Amino acid sequence: MRKVMLVDDEYMLLRGLKLLIDWESLGLEIVNTEQNPSLALKYLQDNDIDILISDMNMPEMPGPEFVAAAKKIQPAMELIVISGYSDFDYVRAGLQQNAVNYLRKPIDTDELLATLRGALDRLQAQQQQHQIASLAIQTQTRTLLTTDHELEQRQIIQALGIEFTTPATVRLIGVLNPLPPKDLVNYLRVIKAVKGFYTEREDFIIVFQGTTDQLNIFINEAPHQIGVAHRPFLIGAPIKNIGQLRTRYTQLCREITRQYFFETASGLRMMLPETQEDVPLTLPSYSEVKKALDGIDLASFSMWLAQQFDAMKQANASDLLARQFALVVLLVLSDRLTKFDDKAAIIAAINHAKDVSDLKGQLQWVAELATEQGTQQFSRNVLAMRQIIKKRYPEQLSLAAVASELHLNAVYLGQLFKQEVGRSFAQFLNDYRVDVAVDLLRDSDLDIGQIAEAVGYQNSSYFYKLFKKQTGMSPGDYRKAGVLSS
Repeated sequence: MRKVMLVDDEYMLLRGLKLLIDWESLGLEIVNTEQNPSLALKYLQDNDIDILISDMNMPEMPGPEFVAAAKKIQPAMELIVISGYSDFDYVRAGLQQNAVNYLRKPIDTDELLATLRGALDRLQAQQQQHQIASLAIQTQTRTLLTTDHELEQRQIIQALGIEFTTPATVRLIGVLNPLPPKDLVNYLRVIKAVKGFYTEREDFIIVFQGTTDQLNIFINEAPHQIGVAHRPFLIGAPIKNIGQLRTRYTQLCREITRQYFFETASGLRMMLPETQEDVPLTLPSYSEVKKALDGIDLASFSMWLAQQFDAMKQANASDLLARQFALVVLLVLSDRLTKFDDKAAIIAAINHAKDVSDLKGQLQWVAELATEQGTQQFSRNVLAMRQIIKKRYPEQLSLAAVASELHLNAVYLGQLFKQEVGRSFAQFLNDYRVDVAVDLLRDSDLDIGQIAEAVGYQNSSYFYKLFKKQTGMSPGDYRKAGVLSS
């Protein structure tokens, strides 16, 4: 609904105007009526109005003076002036202030309707022009931050009025998922320090140039439902030249992703440092996780898991590193299960988890399943087979060879192993080799082929296939994910 305000010193005219036509059918709502023009101007200071209908003959203030003052407050507002004067020259001042039309008293209904429809058409055209201009600025801003073409960057900087040599600092600001977004858009359009903005999915990326005081005012006076009490603001480090634009943009995008993944509480106001150095963090290996979880109960597991993810958040870890850690925990937990048909689904859920709560939930479910299945009790022969695998996994082991060593029938031994362990001999051997490979990828400088050979595979392609099936990642991607990027 478009908002209308009526201003006239005659109460009966105000009342009559309200009843003269069906305002709602035109998409109009009379939100305020004033008899005193000074009070009307005060109202306009704090409230947006689309159409102002005003008398031109008010004793408190000359009509042309009021119209000029009102238009100065809200330049985009449409004006309709009303006068009982037959002399058109008197109201010409109002028309020169972009009044829509001049209506004589008494007001003709058809004339009023035609005038309002004309005002609505102009408002619609004005809105479309603003939208086109806003989209153009958003496109320019996006290009400025994502292009490698310096000449194009300089042209956009000039068009947006950005200057790196002034005392006012240039920064990038991220506003996470503002609701409703249109309120933030309207706010950004009137802030002179905002040189450009665009949306990245549900988030806003803003180019801001201003002093520290202007920055504080900008954030503190943002629409209440968007302000720092409700939505996180990520404030980028100062940008001193064109060459730093891409670096600061990459840093901001990375931080936005981290805040979502680690579920930052609303109300955050973070100033990003010029160089964001990561706190040293050593990702636990398979062996270390296995030792940490040995004999641990569910409650302690939940606390331990939360501590690990909190440490990653404080160390500026990426979401990829958090997923990699979750996969290691899954490998340890799955080794305790005698029946685990959902492993592939859990691996997929970890690799596609939207946030750390998803990771915790998946791992907690597997931990509960391991608790339900109880502590494994293995027979002497199965224990011997497991020990052979753990000591001699680099060798070309086979069920037949192990059965021969133990002087047992291979078919019987294979059935016994699967019954107690929940996996075939070959599956257990492959799983164990991948567990060892996980540590080698983290702790050694061996290339993928050397690691494949070290854990018992002469065929690197076969190792690659098995590793990806076991972890949901290729060996190379797994190794890269374990490196904290600054």
